[in-house]
Amino acid sequence: MVVFGENIKMMIKNKLYNGTVTLNFDGFRHKYMWVEKNKEIKSVTTILKVINKPALINWASGCAVDYISGQIEPGKSYDELELSAMYSGARKAHWQKKEDAGDLGTFLHKWVEKYIKGENPGTPVNPELQESVLKFLIWVKKHNVKFLQAEQVIFSKKYEYSGTTDFICTIDGKMYIGDLKTSNGIYPEMFIQTSAYRYARSEEFPEEKYSGQLIVRIGKDGTFEFAVVKDDAMYKKMFEAFIAAFVLSNNLEMLEKFKAEKE
Repeated sequence: MVVFGENIKMMIKNKLYNGTVTLNFDGFRHKYMWVEKNKEIKSVTTILKVINKPALINWASGCAVDYISGQIEPGKSYDELELSAMYSGARKAHWQKKEDAGDLGTFLHKWVEKYIKGENPGTPVNPELQESVLKFLIWVKKHNVKFLQAEQVIFSKKYEYSGTTDFICTIDGKMYIGDLKTSNGIYPEMFIQTSAYRYARSEEFPEEKYSGQLIVRIGKDGTFEFAVVKDDAMYKKMFEAFIAAFVLSNNLEMLEKFKAEKE
């Protein structure tokens, strides 16, 4: 892997499939480019955005209600400008909360990445972050987890999609492909995501025999949980769901281009 520029997020050059495929990752645009074909490659996360996530709608509306509830005092009257400021704040409440949560999530991802790479990151001072990483370390010890790789770029030549899996590990000697989440829960689309990672990895390295897919959730409030899919039949169904989302994503893109041409 070669990094261009002073900022590590600028452009990362990945050599895959025994050096026959060059996949550049543009950190600014979060885009993958297949150099040999001069072709932009969709990421797994981009493709899965076509899946409806009603829980996010409920969460966003809840953020707005919480914001308004914290601003209004019973029995007090408000003028037009005060009300306008409240409405504006409520409209942006979910973005602010997402940004704050994103900072915590980024820290946890970086901490785990450093740990997997053997860089021995220090214990966080923040009590909730400290509790989260300690629970992660307890899980690693209890289940005899051995990490093999971190932040591994994957690419399917057959279906032409790419992404970066958080880690590959063994649990009691069996190999798993995994992803780290800092969300409020573990959702089915997360395993659809890991199924796509697993397929692409197996396409490039057929000698790797995976026993399943793993989601590790480290909550920003100190919670911790993990879930595993070991059933190969379930894995195949999830990968079929991913391919269906891929086809839908491409069709929606085509419709948007057609719409633009019509206008």
